[in-house]
Amino acid sequence: MKMLLLAGSALALLGAPVAQAAVSTYSVMTTWAEPETAPNDSIFIGSFDFDSATKAVTNLKGVLSESMTGNGVGYPNDSMTWLTLSNQLVFWYDGTLGGTFAATFKNSTTTTFTTSFGADTWLPGGEVVYAGFPSTAANPGNAYALIFVPDNPLAQLTQSQVDKLAYADCAAGGMMGATCMTGTSIAGYGAPGTMGGFPLSQTIAAVPEPETYALYMAGLGLMGFISRRRGSKRFKLFA
Repeated sequence: MKMLLLAGSALALLGAPVAQAAVSTYSVMTTWAEPETAPNDSIFIGSFDFDSATKAVTNLKGVLSESMTGNGVGYPNDSMTWLTLSNQLVFWYDGTLGGTFAATFKNSTTTTFTTSFGADTWLPGGEVVYAGFPSTAANPGNAYALIFVPDNPLAQLTQSQVDKLAYADCAAGGMMGATCMTGTSIAGYGAPGTMGGFPLSQTIAAVPEPETYALYMAGLGLMGFISRRRGSKRFKLFA
């Protein structure tokens, strides 16, 4: 009887609903097709926290490939250079598109492009010449990835949402002289990236919370204990 009660408790543990926190963690992979460096593409692989109540995206960080380098056979086994982007400096909500934009940078500042021609220091679709131009030594070598998180993060992006994904790479190895590598769409920003790069896709997946793992492992452990006890009793009966 005790064994049945224990088994019921284990099943309850496994099936019990876990309290849903407002903030959850997700993984993300964004790809910009690069016709001029094919089969290498520019790829951002990272993670972020999303508050379902406020729609805020925080702690966005990951790695961005430099498609002009190496042999793109799939992270992390390729020989492309991968930049670490660990400074999420901006996010904003777009009610028209129904989701949140967030950008993470290589440096701790948004300064990416020059403002010599009146453009912003980083927003896509504007300047593409590195900050500090014409002095190479003055280039801070920044890079960023701009992602989009729908109100339902697991929903497939619409084409309009994909069109607004963007990246820029002004670090060594990801430039063509004074011109940074960028990925934008004509529909989203009025022009493709500097080598024809354009946003291709983005996938977001939920990362299980530690509490979920703990309940699952506790349930498995209890079931294993019950199984061992039952096996031991059967052995005694036939001994």
